[in-house]
Amino acid sequence: MGICGTCGGTSSGGGEVCPRCGAARGARTGAEFLEIDPPDAKLSGARVPPAHRPPVRHPPVPRWRVLLSHPAAAFAIGLIAVPVGKALFLPGFVFNFLTTLVHEIGHCACAWLMGMPSIPAVSPGGGGVTRWWDQQVSLVGAWLIAWAWLASRLRDRRPLLIAAVAGGGVHALLAFTSAHELFVIGGGVLFEIAGAGLCFYRASDPHTVRPIERPLYALWGWWMLMNRGGEAILMLRDRAAWDAAVIYESGLAAGLTNDLELVRDILNVPPQVVLKVVLLACVLCLPAALGMRWLRERGRESAN
Repeated sequence: MGICGTCGGTSSGGGEVCPRCGAARGARTGAEFLEIDPPDAKLSGARVPPAHRPPVRHPPVPRWRVLLSHPAAAFAIGLIAVPVGKALFLPGFVFNFLTTLVHEIGHCACAWLMGMPSIPAVSPGGGGVTRWWDQQVSLVGAWLIAWAWLASRLRDRRPLLIAAVAGGGVHALLAFTSAHELFVIGGGVLFEIAGAGLCFYRASDPHTVRPIERPLYALWGWWMLMNRGGEAILMLRDRAAWDAAVIYESGLAAGLTNDLELVRDILNVPPQVVLKVVLLACVLCLPAALGMRWLRERGRESAN
């Protein structure tokens, strides 16, 4: 049986002309003979051309959400939330506990960097303590080997190589002098201020996937910074405020004044000098974090 390619009619007889329409018969492919239709695009998994896709319409974003997604709004919300959190029990308990935890981890981390084994401890009821032991030269040597390995890996990147060599030199200078004990004692305050700066750096990130993270980072940064800076201002105004109980009753960090007293005693300087240095570091924390964010964004723009 033959099939005409013009009219689609069938005939049992042969011949070169279709008996129905009179058109000449030509050779047909097997697919045409079997009348196989092309596979449907949806069934075959073929992509629909973009011209045939319906446009995706997103609802307009409310203006208030645009404003809240700005990093400046995150800093404002975090700053306003600090006194609110201090007035409530649960937020105050959580953030004071986290601040004390950062403080004690700072002591512990600095002790290990100086080759001194250490264990931190924090009480849920408030306060904390970190125990460290005598310096182990083998631990310091391991750190210096790590610095040398890092420098060898960065030998083709000159700026990073210089930074690695300088970091190893400063590390060795601190570890092999009497400054290592001072570094460990002040490590808690250093970690608080550095942690606040890191929170500010994260809060200023315009590329955060979940915008709710920015106000939370800002809140924790302001909390640590205002605790430490407020404690410094309180002790600068009144020498009696060096008592840890006074600091605790003020709603600031509790039981952290002994570190500054030890630092003052080692350096043999008036208390006001140490407190002013801490207060200056607190003031410079936010500008430093914003400066690092600006450099980061400039690097992204130049890379693109």
